[in-house]
Amino acid sequence: MTLFQSDRMIARRLVPSDAAGMVTIYGDRETVQYVGDGDPLDEETCQHWIEVTDRNFDIRGYGMVALESKTTGELIGCIGIVYPDQQELPELKYAFRQDQWGAGLASEAVGAILSFAWESLGLMLMTATVAPEHLASQRVLTKAGFHLVGCIQNDDGTETQLWEISRCDSLARMA
Repeated sequence: MTLFQSDRMIARRLVPSDAAGMVTIYGDRETVQYVGDGDPLDEETCQHWIEVTDRNFDIRGYGMVALESKTTGELIGCIGIVYPDQQELPELKYAFRQDQWGAGLASEAVGAILSFAWESLGLMLMTATVAPEHLASQRVLTKAGFHLVGCIQNDDGTETQLWEISRCDSLARMA
């Protein structure tokens, strides 16, 4: 079932058979260097995250989704709206297979999910967190209209940037 789409991708719910495809994204050390603890995930852990996102859909009606290429039908990335550690505000998360980097897919997917969040889910604000050295994600967020609101001090002494965008600001940019 298609949740939303962009010019080159279809967003749909993750299914158990996506675990192997997710490993091509989250099992790559370079791809996950800025995700969680930076450790690559195996197929069993990806299967667990599919179960977690199913529960998120049951509770909130949304969560992480598969991004499928319209051309090949392959799983090329994941994107979603989540609440890590039960935080209060919705947070945008995304990752793509390394062979898909540099083609503008992240910007395309972020624009599509923001439209979905505002129009279909009725959300009013979206946050994103980014490592200060992850310049590519910062460019994607800036292009989508997010603005940097500050830094979060992590338990290990590092910092994470906090970005946000409101529905009103986003819709004004789209007009």
